[in-house]
Amino acid sequence: MTRQAPIEPAKNFNLNTIKKSKDKKTEYIVAKKTNGIKYWKKLSKEEKNCLKDFEKKKKINLAEYKKGKYINNKQALAVTYSQVFKNNPKCEKYIGKKSTVKKSKSKSKKSTVKKSKSKSKKSTVKKSKSKSKKK
Repeated sequence: MTRQAPIEPAKNFNLNTIKKSKDKKTEYIVAKKTNGIKYWKKLSKEEKNCLKDFEKKKKINLAEYKKGKYINNKQALAVTYSQVFKNNPKCEKYIGKKSTVKKSKSKSKKSTVKKSKSKSKKSTVKKSKSKSKKK
């Protein structure tokens, strides 16, 4: 059995480039492994729909940005992400960066721990000052 992926190597294309296979039926997308090597991955129907929805919303929101609805293009993109994820939460798996989501969660946990510790220190300091004032 022969390889069905496109003839050209994936390293010659940008990420998320979609190409038809040799049989002209299935579609492949360029993905990247953790070690940085690009490869051809079969494009699922769900992923294809998510990418199409994202591109439609992005086009609309960037047009609205040019009209003055949004402050900058990054805000328009952020709104696009939130709209797509709201309509289909499964799209989060296919669109956006996974590493930024993990980092933001870990930062929020650390900041809550730091805040709680600092509050407890302040409360003990206030109590000791109030006792000294009473005397």
